[in-house]
Amino acid sequence: MKVSQLSRREGQGPISALKAKVLRFLEEHPEEVFPYRDQQLARSLGVKVSALSFTLWDLHRQGLIDKQQVDGRVYFGSRQAIKELRSRLGLTKEDPFERARVNRDRIWARTGNIDVLELLEAVRGPWE
Repeated sequence: MKVSQLSRREGQGPISALKAKVLRFLEEHPEEVFPYRDQQLARSLGVKVSALSFTLWDLHRQGLIDKQQVDGRVYFGSRQAIKELRSRLGLTKEDPFERARVNRDRIWARTGNIDVLELLEAVRGPWE
């Protein structure tokens, strides 16, 4: 199959019964988020954990649900649930540099705030 045919098919047509079931469940629980590979969610939906995990990632890829990483774990939920989670965590999706700032703060907490200009002056040799 040609790439152009696949790209036209992307996002078209109805979603599978399993995706519809998971999407409906998430939208019926706008106050809850669920961790990746959640056994309780899989049990309540009557599906295998592997099928649920793939379905969550695919629904996210299609833009039908959202996800957020918290303390190294990935959580999925309806757009409304993840939006609420982000607001309570003080994160906003609109700020593309928030993750970089969080990483910077983590590094500074471990190493201290390194003055790069001072470091360069210290290593600059007499040849300049």
